[in-house]
Amino acid sequence: MNRFKLTPLLAALLSVGLMAAGPVALAADALPPLAVDAAFSAPEMAGKLLNISDLTALKGLKRVAVPLFTVEFITADNVSSQTSGFAAAGRARSSMYYKLLGVGEADFQAITNAMHQSLLAELTASGLEVVGFEQVQAAASYRKMAAGGSAAPSKSSSSMIMAPPGMAIYGFSTASASGGDKGLFGALASIGGSMSAVGAAMESGNLSKELDAGLIEMRLRVSFVQLSNDTKGFFARLGNTASTSGKVFPSIDNVLISVQNGAYRSTVTMKNTLTLDPAAFADVREKATTGADVAGAVALAVFKLAIGSSDSSSYSEMEAVADPVKYKDVVGAGLGSVNTMLVARLKTDR
Repeated sequence: MNRFKLTPLLAALLSVGLMAAGPVALAADALPPLAVDAAFSAPEMAGKLLNISDLTALKGLKRVAVPLFTVEFITADNVSSQTSGFAAAGRARSSMYYKLLGVGEADFQAITNAMHQSLLAELTASGLEVVGFEQVQAAASYRKMAAGGSAAPSKSSSSMIMAPPGMAIYGFSTASASGGDKGLFGALASIGGSMSAVGAAMESGNLSKELDAGLIEMRLRVSFVQLSNDTKGFFARLGNTASTSGKVFPSIDNVLISVQNGAYRSTVTMKNTLTLDPAAFADVREKATTGADVAGAVALAVFKLAIGSSDSSSYSEMEAVADPVKYKDVVGAGLGSVNTMLVARLKTDR
């Protein structure tokens, strides 16, 4: 049987394409989320949940390096819906905003550091030789990728991308879910960013050869709320009400891993979202209304009355308050299950 060998350019384009598609592409599969609970066995689920584009890069792995390990934590999200305003009916709009409170950069950094160390320990325990990060940093190919990337953490108004101390964020990990549009996980902000990611993916092949090791590059994302546009379908949009809703719980809703072994590159994704224990949150509350909020609402109502608008709108601002200790335990256990599944597949398929 002929094996398909990805050229560096084709491998780069494949990784960027999967990254840009993110959960939008996966949503078409309509796979239900899976709960990480007492009955969840990561080693047993590895073969069912992880999709690997090509096993060729895994074959013969004995020595590996981890030059990239990032976790994006979503800190704010939103959803909107609206009706069509058919005939004389006004257009109805509904918007919902959620913000994560109770945990922050220090907590995210601690979780990321612990998960990175856990991955290295599991790789070693599986029988693989793990190249130290100092040797990775000294490699010319890594320095080139790091120079084209950015320092961690990478922050936006809606997320933080974390990496272990001293590790650069490069390639497909440079993109952030901005503006609450988490459906665009991995989508790059510009053509220039896309070409940068392609260049980094191509350079990974050089780094693999320079270190004489397979490379494991990981990007994980942790969300805290599931939002829904409930005004769906043609007839719903013809109505005079719009509706949105949200459910608060931690989840790992996207996993993107590449394994580069010389000229061969495999992409690993997770088929289902992993839902975690909602007990990680101590409270879910509506944001307190300020005097400025009231004044703004009154001004808008007066303006709509003056112009004779029949449009209506509603919005809510919610706060999900995490319990720092429980959040770190719950999210850490969820991310740890991804590490375990990956190592299990590497052990089985190499």
